Amino acid sequence: MGQRPSATEELFALRQAVARIEGKPDHAARLAAMAAGAQDERAHTATGMAGSDAASVFAPLATELTARGAMVELRGERLQQAGAVTGLGLSLALMPASPAEVGDAADNRSAPRHLLFIADPHVVREAGRAYAPGLTDYGLAPAQLVHALPRRIEDALWLTEAALSSRAFAAVLLEVHGNPKKFGLTESRRLSLKARGTGGRLLILRQAGEEEASSAALRLSVEPAPAAARSLADGSLLGGSIGNPVFRIRVEKSRMPGRTDLILEWTPHDRRLRAIASHPTSGLGSPYSVPLASEAVDGSHRPPPLGSVLAFGPVLDHAS
Repeated sequence: MGQRPSATEELFALRQAVARIEGKPDHAARLAAMAAGAQDERAHTATGMAGSDAASVFAPLATELTARGAMVELRGERLQQAGAVTGLGLSLALMPASPAEVGDAADNRSAPRHLLFIADPHVVREAGRAYAPGLTDYGLAPAQLVHALPRRIEDALWLTEAALSSRAFAAVLLEVHGNPKKFGLTESRRLSLKARGTGGRLLILRQAGEEEASSAALRLSVEPAPAAARSLADGSLLGGSIGNPVFRIRVEKSRMPGRTDLILEWTPHDRRLRAIASHPTSGLGSPYSVPLASEAVDGSHRPPPLGSVLAFGPVLDHAS
């Protein structure tokens, strides 16, 4: 587990005091903007009940997400969203699947909950492996995560079935890049039956994949969402800070009718996902991963052509 909430709040309060002493010009303005945004959000929630509506919609969905014996698929459209897909998968794996587990987690938070993460080699090369200090802050001890990196999809599928049959893991996460031919509807059906027969929790993390026929009981499209500022003990928001991870999901396959869009926030200390309404962001960073600029009219933004252009003389006809 990460730091206690009180210790974390004291650390951020100390950083806030240091920033005031240093006289950062944007600090006071950011604090004012965050306070105004928090008041607007509280007023909107009190009148429009947006937060209550989101929570009521997410309640039956959370039951499906944490049900034992079910296979859930999380899909990211681009490989740049691999972190969000993996983060939501770890959140669901850490969430208790029954009220009894909620009581056990409250009584003994240090109880081991071993997870098996079967990674994809291509995704690891592009997005990297799980970062141990980050796992600690996320609510998971690095020793509780067993990491596997099979070379072939056939080996990954065999390892998934073996892990479900052993019943040694609280949840199994299978990462798949794209839509491989050797992981189609037949293989998906086989894994779904194995999870149902063993009562295990299986999460399919489809990175940079498209929608396709699957035996998953539930499929979500996952995107990263801006995080709110960190809340202090008095209820105020610490300007310039970054709070808990936030995900934007779209239900693509479920027993619930229609497509539902929700914003979920992960609380590492409680190990719970909660649906929230729109909230003021921390004000840090940019929604784009790279700076955007308008293209030059004369085409000077384009890269120069390779090599040099040579002038050739006219080709002579030797027959003449």
